[in-house]
Amino acid sequence: MPFEVPIAEAERMFQEYEFISALTPSAQKAAFHVRDTEGNDLCLKIISPDYSIDRLNREIIALQTISHPNVVDLVEYTYSTSRSVHRHYMLEKFIHGRDLSELLVSGQPWPRDETSQFFINLCDGLDVLRENEIIHRDLKPSNIRVKEDGSPVIIDFGTARHLRLPDLTNTEDGTGFGTPKYFSPEQFNGTKYDIDHRTDLFALGIILYQAIMGRHPFYQDRMSIQELRDAVCSSYVYLEADDFKSLPNQWQILISKVLSKERALRPLTAGQIGNILCKIGGI
Repeated sequence: MPFEVPIAEAERMFQEYEFISALTPSAQKAAFHVRDTEGNDLCLKIISPDYSIDRLNREIIALQTISHPNVVDLVEYTYSTSRSVHRHYMLEKFIHGRDLSELLVSGQPWPRDETSQFFINLCDGLDVLRENEIIHRDLKPSNIRVKEDGSPVIIDFGTARHLRLPDLTNTEDGTGFGTPKYFSPEQFNGTKYDIDHRTDLFALGIILYQAIMGRHPFYQDRMSIQELRDAVCSSYVYLEADDFKSLPNQWQILISKVLSKERALRPLTAGQIGNILCKIGGI
């Protein structure tokens, strides 16, 4: 069951904020749209008491070290304890708009010029993460908010890995973090040492393919995890489809490189992808 906090409790805990609406709760976070006395819209997250403190700290550090229009802003973090009940609160800037998942409609490809501009901005955000040695590890449409002006904002750093910080565990397992539909081959088969910024780029490639083609390159309805693993790690069917081959050659080359099974064959940075999109998108 998702972690849920009654609206009344949220209002009682944050009397200084005007309650606007309850947002969809996740497994361990309940989110609310609130407004401060100066009229700023914020997202209040109340964190479940059993949420990993180490992981929460990493999310906070990730957001505190970055200030960029394509990455969500952390406004405040508060910790409290009462009657042995521990509670953690995060205030983030509220992003007016929709999740990208609402805009990726099956069978409805985006125009190439719109796709170029959107993903150039998304690459800018990912490049800032790389510069701060942060790997998101769960880049997916529902973790990308699209503002009313059409620009993307990367959110939810709960599974982020900081290359400058000690690992959460002593295991070498590279799986278990993220969403399988947006896993890279190394997330299925590798160890944590195989996961770097190019892992986020593979997820970016999946989302880019969805936008430009109107479908997921690997996942099909009722596909099992093993079938999905096989498709991500071994299949090239997505590059052989007639409509994909009808794309301009530069688009085909870019997408095939970003979705390379081997990390070493992918572009090194999101900035490189953004520069290519600028050229082939005529921006």
